[in-house]
Amino acid sequence: MSATLRLDDQLRNALRRQAEPHNLSWDQFALIILSEAANPAPNTDWNSLNQRRLVLIRKKYDGELTEAEQRELAALQAAAEKHLESFDQARLKWLEQIELQVEQLAHTDG
Repeated sequence: MSATLRLDDQLRNALRRQAEPHNLSWDQFALIILSEAANPAPNTDWNSLNQRRLVLIRKKYDGELTEAEQRELAALQAAAEKHLESFDQARLKWLEQIELQVEQLAHTDG
């Protein structure tokens, strides 16, 4: 069974930008996202997902990834980015505070 979804240009471009680093088309990437949303993994913790991602990365550089594993790796890479995004945001916030302190010190010294 197939279906047609109508996406506006903004959403399609966002999907294209996210899919590009994984060497996927925007529609392949959208299918992965929809598939994961419809069939969420049963309470698998991040460590086991990341371990699987690392195994697939090793296989990729050995040239042994199947097409299904390539799609799985792309989905796991996207999950890793989302998982690490909160850490990145916290670090950026911390860095902003340090930069403000340095700026304040520079103005009090000069």
